Amino acid sequence: MGVVVMRVLKLISQILVFIACVYLAIQLFTLDEIKLINTKNESNESFSHDLIITENLLTGASNKTKEEANYLSLITSQIIDAGSDILLTIGKPDKLGYDFTPYQHGFEIIDFLESLGTIRIRVDDPISFAHFLADNENGFEFEQNVRLKLPTVPEQRILEAEEPFSGHSMNWVGAQDDRQESGRGITIAVLDTGIDINHESLLGLNYREVSLLDDGEEDGVGHGTGIASIIAGQTDAFLGLAPSSEVLSVKVLNSDGVGDSFTIAKGIVLAVDQGADIINLSLGGFSSSAAMDQAIQYAKSKDVLLVSAVGNDGTEGVLYPARHKDVIAVSSVDAKSRISSFASYGPEVDLAAPGVGIVTAWEDNHFVEFSGTSIATAFVSGALAHELSKSPSQNKKGVLEALYSNLDEAEKLGKDIRAGRGVVNLRRLEQRNTPGIVDAAVIGYYFDSNNLSSPGTIPFQVTVQNQGTAWIQSMSLKVNYKGLEKNFRLGNMSAGESRSETLYFDSDSPEKTLSIRSELSLLGQSDVFPKNNVRKSSLILP
Repeated sequence: MGVVVMRVLKLISQILVFIACVYLAIQLFTLDEIKLINTKNESNESFSHDLIITENLLTGASNKTKEEANYLSLITSQIIDAGSDILLTIGKPDKLGYDFTPYQHGFEIIDFLESLGTIRIRVDDPISFAHFLADNENGFEFEQNVRLKLPTVPEQRILEAEEPFSGHSMNWVGAQDDRQESGRGITIAVLDTGIDINHESLLGLNYREVSLLDDGEEDGVGHGTGIASIIAGQTDAFLGLAPSSEVLSVKVLNSDGVGDSFTIAKGIVLAVDQGADIINLSLGGFSSSAAMDQAIQYAKSKDVLLVSAVGNDGTEGVLYPARHKDVIAVSSVDAKSRISSFASYGPEVDLAAPGVGIVTAWEDNHFVEFSGTSIATAFVSGALAHELSKSPSQNKKGVLEALYSNLDEAEKLGKDIRAGRGVVNLRRLEQRNTPGIVDAAVIGYYFDSNNLSSPGTIPFQVTVQNQGTAWIQSMSLKVNYKGLEKNFRLGNMSAGESRSETLYFDSDSPEKTLSIRSELSLLGQSDVFPKNNVRKSSLILP
């Protein structure tokens, strides 16, 4: 009986404590409604925070109570703590000079970017800083200084299933042999780890470098060196796409390939102010940045093109800043024109370029096989520089549209979430104004992944494209697979037009390798590039 009484008394005690806690909470929080709006990107990852204070309709609330609730919300949500790296953006950049004493408000200024009205600070005293924010809630927008980095290195097991370019990427992409003057008059900024200017493939490069890193963060320039070698390699044995261009190297990533949104935003502004025509951003992160958004808009206002890697995570969700609407988002293909399975994807993807087993320069005079959307991005930057130097009177938007209009179709017709508008082909870009070029091509095969695991008959498409400048009047397509031969007659295809033919196979067959051979034959016309008239592929079925 005594035990029961004790348990009842203990339960009553717990109930009373709970009631007391609820009462105290009501006293603190019912006078004000405080909402922390957590802005999220497409991957549902928080990237910035805005504090919105909504006055409660009740009157008589004390300022002290409001402030206490305000600070509690900021600090307990871990937006602000000691050592926080925060960006404050003022509505008008010309207000940057207004008078306040940071140390009295619990923070110190690390750096500022006047053209964007953005200050980078470090919080020393969270309570004092929270008071400062409350007193200036209409004067600032604030966000965390998010980290960005080099894209993840693709796993070796994934690369083993891809066809490497090795030393043939320049020929594959359609670059001419006599391109030594390509890029003249064009400046490409490479925001990266830095460049080994003493590499044998870069000797003679028209080059400038600015470091935005702290002292002691000057090592690890392999990644940036590889990017620069594709854009502007100098030797006959290793000639870049635009070897006569000027490369402005802006160090924004440390030796581990990691940087932050403020430093990269500062690098974009610096590159624009120093005359860059193109900015190569072979980097990214999952979180967006208001400061970088403003830097991108600044570049756009000065007619500067930004090119960025979609990422190497192999999942849906393009990295930032590639997913920004004013940045060119680049995916990767292998030497068989297949979209790389490691490439991130989404509706923001604009185009694809070589990105598997690309031989590039590296630091300490080494050469490596470089794979990833980082190096694919360099091909697009180089292609744009090449074309801009050939058409100095054409605006950059026109050059970009010309590039888009002369991409090779990917395996699936039309713009899609993996290849965007298609795959870079400099040969087509160069010959676009030359009339009468006849060039038919088998592009590839498209299998809907949702169908592959289904039993019974499964459809797939064979895609062909007119990659010349002349009408194709008539041609035949022959497809051999599974012991079958299918023939199609195609005609009246305009320049750049693509078509697909649908075929079927039995997924219940014990043979799990599907080998396909397709061949195009023109009737009454001569193909100037017959190499792409035949395509052989094998698919391992699930």
